[in-house]
Amino acid sequence: MMIIYIITACDTESMAQSWQVDRLRVLAVAATPAEPRPGDLVTFDALILSPAVPVGGSAWFVCSASASSEFGCEIDTSSLSGASADEIDFAALQAAGLIGYLPDLPPVWLVPPDFLDALPEADRLEGTFAMTYITAFPEVEEGAEVAEEDVEIAYKRVPVSLAQTPNRNPGFAGWSVDGFPVADGATVRLDPAQAYTIEARLADDAVETYTFRTEAGKDEERTEEPYLSWYLQEGSFDQTNTLYPFDEVVYFAPDQPTLKSQALWVVIRDRRGGMGWGTLNLSFDVTEVAERQRALRR
Repeated sequence: MMIIYIITACDTESMAQSWQVDRLRVLAVAATPAEPRPGDLVTFDALILSPAVPVGGSAWFVCSASASSEFGCEIDTSSLSGASADEIDFAALQAAGLIGYLPDLPPVWLVPPDFLDALPEADRLEGTFAMTYITAFPEVEEGAEVAEEDVEIAYKRVPVSLAQTPNRNPGFAGWSVDGFPVADGATVRLDPAQAYTIEARLADDAVETYTFRTEAGKDEERTEEPYLSWYLQEGSFDQTNTLYPFDEVVYFAPDQPTLKSQALWVVIRDRRGGMGWGTLNLSFDVTEVAERQRALRR
């Protein structure tokens, strides 16, 4: 039986550091294509993390810029509550803007063919945007309710235009640690209390040159200036945001890791709405920590 949770507000607890992944978080959302045209079919993906409790799923809604507010889509779900799939009025959900419900229904949005019709023809090259609204929640036992404080809400603007050079999501090429490439999917074994240089390599075509039309109607050729945001579970970075082409940070492994294995993440934002990300799996040699603790007890 599939359970549908619709949660329109929450009061999440703030973290000590914005780059620490210590609770359920939505770190990034990507639309493909990143800058669709009217009539295009758009698929979505998200980097949703929950270190303590498995992710239960996420509900996805979309609305036009005219139907959104500063805080996302203005969705009326007052008549909806947790219920079995047989009891849910999916027509009402779709009318409210539902485009997906993971893990059962992958989020997909068909851009209406008339999405830009309200704009003057001269403005359609730059276009407007749709607002995607994501509610992520942890896994709970069947029949249990999801507490509002355990829910994470995120918003994603999706530009829709007739641009001559529409945006694409920046690609992620791989990792290196202290100059040594890391194989895809490999786990890197580190020593506690040590510093490591972590590099996140972008794909060769990640940085795009595009045509931008100014308010005066003049076309300018510009080049993206992406930046990278870094996240982790334990330890620290020398910096948590880097501006391309600076694609590396120094990672300070924790002195006494409480997690034998963990991960760190990088999110690439191209400043035009495109996003990409990568995950680096780590494990720690806890033998050194145990020996140090035994020495202190002697």
